[in-house]
Order: sequence, then structure tokens, then C-alpha cells
Amino acid sequence: MNSRELALTMLLQIAEEKKFCHRVLAEQLGKYPDLDRRERAFAVRLCEGVVERMLTLDFLIARCSSVKPEKLKPVVRNILRMGFYQLRYMDVPASAVCNEAVKLVKKRGLAGLAGFVNGVLRTAVRRPESLSDITKEMPAEERLSVLYSVPLWLTERFLEWYGGDSTESMFRAFLEVPPLTARINLSRCGADECRQRLEAEGLAVSVGACVPGALRLSGIDTLGRVGAFREGLLQIQDESSMLPVLCAGLKSGDYVIDCCAAPGGKALQAADLLVCGCPEAQEESGLVSARDISEYKLSRIRENLSRCGFRNVELLLWDACSIRQEDVGKADVVLADLPCSGLGIISRKPDIKYHASPEGLSELIKLQRQMLRTAAEYVKPGGVLIYSTCTVNPAENRENAEWIERELGLRAQSLLPFLPERLRSEEALVPEAERGRLQLIPQTGGTDGFFVSRFVRPLEK
Repeated sequence: MNSRELALTMLLQIAEEKKFCHRVLAEQLGKYPDLDRRERAFAVRLCEGVVERMLTLDFLIARCSSVKPEKLKPVVRNILRMGFYQLRYMDVPASAVCNEAVKLVKKRGLAGLAGFVNGVLRTAVRRPESLSDITKEMPAEERLSVLYSVPLWLTERFLEWYGGDSTESMFRAFLEVPPLTARINLSRCGADECRQRLEAEGLAVSVGACVPGALRLSGIDTLGRVGAFREGLLQIQDESSMLPVLCAGLKSGDYVIDCCAAPGGKALQAADLLVCGCPEAQEESGLVSARDISEYKLSRIRENLSRCGFRNVELLLWDACSIRQEDVGKADVVLADLPCSGLGIISRKPDIKYHASPEGLSELIKLQRQMLRTAAEYVKPGGVLIYSTCTVNPAENRENAEWIERELGLRAQSLLPFLPERLRSEEALVPEAERGRLQLIPQTGGTDGFFVSRFVRPLEK
């Protein structure tokens, strides 16, 4: 199995069977542990790149083909997508692109279409048109959809939410390679010591964009080979995802419920902060109850928990929509980082934009409110609810925050005392942060698109 065959196999599952990209990559790459490192890297780059630019590639194919992309056989359609991606976005000679595509068509038992595939790719080589020139006369929503490979209906939503300039800046950020960010488990290792360990292993390390103690890493081939990671000294986590726990204002001895905890980043961060607040013994440093709906999700938390070694975390198989009566009114902090549309992390999971639908967004809001109603029951008087998402959809964020305060008997509370200095100094963020909510968008925060809000249950009179 060479790199292009592997990329095609993965693309057929992602693009045609609608399977999630990250799961397909993990499953397929796991089948070929001895695959040459360069072949593996090429396959991943090609597969992820095609997924990221799929609508753009289909637009270009349609200009060079007598048959529209949607009418082509799935194998041919995806071989052409791979070819166009290599021609447009990779440093691969045109002759190699065409020859390898023809070989791949024949290997898949479609030798009769080899001439068609070769002809379409040769046409593309002769017509290296500028996308900007091709699309400049299109209506704004169509132009942005083609340029940045975002479905037209979703592009229209973004324009409604953020306007033309911000939408284009955000779409451009979605196509950039996101940084690999790690959070140091400070109860286990000092920041300077951890950084020195990483640099000694040959990694390039720089400080994060806004959260103290966050590191940006590069030069990693396989994460499992990094000693500091294997030993549980750090956790891979975007800086935006670190904010909910920071905004919780944890105190030693707190009982924390993480309603939808997988893969465990926030639960482990909370455990780490509780231990830092009570270094004498982990058993005396409060408890984090990390919950999720399936054994698969719990296994992901368990893997990270085992690696990091915290003893102040319990795992519980639980549906966040269902009330656990013994916890009603008992939690000091409830973390409700809930299932969402994920429209703030498209740069990390580009297939999210193809799975989204108007109906899906509406159903998500209903689910979120059901979970929030349950989560609020756990908050004791004086306790805190943190609601967060990795989306930029105002209906899932600002409107849900307003609903929480209106319907659930909780009061919004300023985020400013808890935010890193870098965010407190952003004048545009301050008014909303004072009202207890923060919306980060990718092109301005140096992080993923993310929303966090803080609420407190008033003390009983």
C-alpha cells in the first residue's frame, strides 16, 4: 500500500461514507505501523488537504471536466480531487500527478476511465487559473464558499453573524495549520524544567498566545516518543480549552463535576490545579467527577488519566441529560463543555463544516439546554457553573448564556478576575467579559474559536 492508495482509501470513507476524518486516519494508519514515515506523512497531508479544500477542488474539476464531479464514480471523483490538490497545493511535478492518478485508476479496476482522468488533469495543468480571478465577479457568499471550501448555506450564516470582513478573516484562519499546544501539569513539573526537558528531546518550544504555562510545540514526529508526554508532565490542549477551568476559580477541596469530560483535558487540568492548591496529598485535594456517555469516551479519559497519574479524579459512565440525584446541590463547580457544532475548530477538524446542517444546529441547541438544565441542578448555593463550547455560533453561545440566566436561577458573573492578562487587555473583549462571557474567534485570539461563560448560584437567604 503506497501513500496515494492509502489516501484514496481514507478519502472514500470520509467523503463518500461520511465517516469522521480523525477516526478514519487513526484506524487506517494503525493498520500500517511499518509504513515509511515519509509515505505516511504524504498520505496524511494529501487526505487532510483534500478534505479541507473539497468544495474548492470540485469547483476546479468542474471547469476542466465534461462530467460534473457529483456525476463521477466515487473512486474517480476522489482520485481527481487528489490530483487537483497536488497540482494546486503541493510541490509535486505535474507528470507524477498525472501518471500516479492513472495507475491508481487502473489498480481500482477502472482502466477504461484512465484516459478520462489523464485528460482532466492535463487540462488542469494547461489552465493554472487564479482562484481569485475566477471568483472575483461572484456574489460574496458564493465567492467565499468556493475560495475557502465552506458550504454555501454555512457561509451565509457566517456572513449574517459576523459580516464580510470578519467572515473572510475567519475562513482564512480555518485554512491555516493550527499550533500544537500543551498544558504543563504544574503539580508534577515546573514550567522551566518541562521546557528544558522538551528542548533536550529536540523539540522547538515557544510560549503560548495568552495562557501562562501553555507551550507551543513543533518538531514532533510521534507524540508517544516524547518522554515528557509519556510521563504525564504535559497534556495536549488548545489554550482556548484551558480557559473554562481557569474561569472556574477552583479552590482546594472543591468538588468538581465535568459533565462531558472526554478526552479529559479539562478534568485533568482541574485535578492539577486542585493538587497545586493542596500539595501535601492528592487525596486531600478535592475531587473531579469526570463523566461521559459511553465506554469509548471514558476509555479516552482513562488513557490520559493513567498517563498523568492523578488520584483525585473519578470516572463515571453517565448521560449528561439525566440527573444524578445524589449530586443535586453538591458541586462547588460544574464544567459544562457541551457537544456543539464545532464551528470554532474547523482548522483542526475540517470535515465539521460538511457534517453541519441547519437542522443539526437547531437540534444541538435543544440538547444543550436539556444538558444545561440538568447541570444547573448540581450547583450548590454559592457554587459555579461554567458553560463553554468550541463554536462561534451566537445561538449556541450568547443566546444560551442569556437563557441560563433567565431560566435556571443562576447569575452571570464577570470573567475578568480569572482571565489571563493578554485577554483582559483586549478592549473589545472587556464589555462581554464583564457580563460573564467571552467569545474568541480564530483570527484574533491566537487560539481556536471558543466560548466560555461563568454563572453562580446565589446564596440562600
